[in-house]
Amino acid sequence: MSINLTQGSIPQISNTDTKSNEFKPIVQVYDVRLVQSPAGGGGENNNKERYRVLLSDGVWHQQGMLATQQNELVRNNQLRKGSIVLLTDFVCNMIRDRVIIIIINLNVVLSDHDIIGDPKPYPPKSAESMQSSLNQPPATVTDTRNSTEGSFVGSVTRPNFNVGPPVQAPQHQPSVGPNSYGNSFNNTSGPGQHNSTRPTFLNPHQQPPANNRMQPIPPMYSNRGPMAKNEAPPKILPIVALNPYQGRWTIKARVTAKGELRRYNNAKGDGKVFSFDLLDAHGGEIKVTCFNAVVDNFYDLIEVGKVYYVSRGSIKPALKAFNHLKNDYEITLDQTSTVQACDDDTSIPGQQFSFRNLSDIEGMDNNAVLDVIGIVTSIEPTTSITKKTGGEVLKRVLKIKDMSGRIIMLTIWGNFCNAEGQTLQNMLDSGEFPVLAVKCAKVNEFNGKTIGTIHSSQLLIQPDFPEARKLKEWFDTVGKDAPSVSLSREFAPQTNSIKTISQIKDEKLGTSEKPDWITVNATIWHVKPDTFCYTACPNTVGDRKCGKKVVNDGDGKWRCDKCDQTFDECEYRYMLQVHIQDHTGMIWSTAFQEAGEEILNHSAKDLYFMKYEDQDEDRFAEIFRNVYFNEYSLTLKVKEETYNDIPSVKSTISKAEKIKFSTNTKNLLRLLEKTTKTENPSLISQNTGLGQQVGTMGQYGGSGGMFNVLC
Repeated sequence: MSINLTQGSIPQISNTDTKSNEFKPIVQVYDVRLVQSPAGGGGENNNKERYRVLLSDGVWHQQGMLATQQNELVRNNQLRKGSIVLLTDFVCNMIRDRVIIIIINLNVVLSDHDIIGDPKPYPPKSAESMQSSLNQPPATVTDTRNSTEGSFVGSVTRPNFNVGPPVQAPQHQPSVGPNSYGNSFNNTSGPGQHNSTRPTFLNPHQQPPANNRMQPIPPMYSNRGPMAKNEAPPKILPIVALNPYQGRWTIKARVTAKGELRRYNNAKGDGKVFSFDLLDAHGGEIKVTCFNAVVDNFYDLIEVGKVYYVSRGSIKPALKAFNHLKNDYEITLDQTSTVQACDDDTSIPGQQFSFRNLSDIEGMDNNAVLDVIGIVTSIEPTTSITKKTGGEVLKRVLKIKDMSGRIIMLTIWGNFCNAEGQTLQNMLDSGEFPVLAVKCAKVNEFNGKTIGTIHSSQLLIQPDFPEARKLKEWFDTVGKDAPSVSLSREFAPQTNSIKTISQIKDEKLGTSEKPDWITVNATIWHVKPDTFCYTACPNTVGDRKCGKKVVNDGDGKWRCDKCDQTFDECEYRYMLQVHIQDHTGMIWSTAFQEAGEEILNHSAKDLYFMKYEDQDEDRFAEIFRNVYFNEYSLTLKVKEETYNDIPSVKSTISKAEKIKFSTNTKNLLRLLEKTTKTENPSLISQNTGLGQQVGTMGQYGGSGGMFNVLC
């Protein structure tokens, strides 16, 4: 097969502002070598594979670097020495004063071919010019790169090695073989270090003059002339071309995800951090992280969906334990970094999904991250989980189904529960089964296979995707009644299961090592108004408020013994003593801050000032009376505590929601349907009696039993 390489392509790529969308040369791979990315980041990020190549146009060859997404071509031997390739997307970088062609995308025209021509390194260097450069001051390198957004390749005016009178040297041409890469490939010196290789003088008359006073000869690289600082504006680089060796860079990308502001506490003290994900027009993605003072600079500026110029910052190996993107690197911004909003660019996609079927999750490892899309078939009420740090986080479980015939439990956390979660609940209550797309769901091996949201997850309800339209059409025609296999097992009976008040004692809940989390549908009978709140510490420790009780020192200031600090003002936090009952019994339970606000619909501070500052006793009492005899779905934490060597089971209300009878009726009907499938209906009345069965159902309907709800 006759192959014609693009003549003069190597000089054109290396020395001009050639755009890859205008110039797509055919070149040959002169050689391929495996190199290692710089160590760092720990664990699996060390020794990431990168491939360096020599590209040839038959006359000249130039160094290049494969983008990591092209590594598979080398691994499966499609791309090797002698391969003929069409460069469809590339950019030139200056790395350690060397031109490197970053190959973002290419097409392999022919995998195996003999080397064409006898290519030499570009640019050419003669022995005379090399020798002359040793006796001249450093030449000025002028960066004339254009700042035009669409151009990625800069033109570089190279040092003039022929300045000054020529020095006679033997006519010796450096030998270049197929495996010769030049200094840039073989130099092991780090940035800022000088190559230890010294020039060899073959003629004794060419030796430098002797120093009779034995004083050191000034180095040839000493500052003997003015140096021009590179003040040219940086180029817009594709994200895939970023690497740790670059000093000046600018990318233009859209924010596709923004994490919540998180606070932490370690040996170095308190701190705060947030991160966001960027996507550019070439499909490259990268994670950007800000710490402490840098958070104040950029947190309010960054908005999901907007396009920004981002410049400066540290490019480091990605920590894959916290980074799900397909990029070996991530960016950490600092005080010298700049982030500038710009006009929207339609060439940059709004979001990039890579959907996987739910059936694929069966073979995935724990903690794998993927994008999924499915039909929401059910959703559970929101619950509250206590973290190891003592704080609480909202949790909600729903089920999704797709065309692969699988159903899986999806757990959404935090703000998703009350925003997207409530929207999904309302749609299901109206009889609609919505399509849900999840960007970045994490696989868990708990109760079979489940998936959950993480800090960078996104939920899109009823998205306008071809996949969504196809899925909805399938579900409305055959999918709703199609049999499916569940990848998740139902939760254990005592994990946030619905109970009656009498079952807390009968089943000895809370007496094991860990607390029991249950939901009861009960009526609030009474709330003690005298001790409804306490004065609390306003200090923030890590990612949560201290919240411990503070006392007045007598001088108008408030002291917290835990924090060992004094404050001008305190906070007021709920500690309600609530008497609740259902058709099986009654108990006293405690509701703290969030649950107290859900019950009384007022802040503790407002009620404190109403009672003790405004002394509006009538309005204060009316607020409490309006709560009595209302039915709530209460999430309880049940735990045995010991006081004065006497154990007792205490319950704490972590969440309170007024019962929606339409939702509660649907729950009853689903439970009734589940019961009739697992038991013979004729045996229910014979063995348990209708009254007993209705009594069991009554836990869902409050004190009225099931018939009050259904009739």
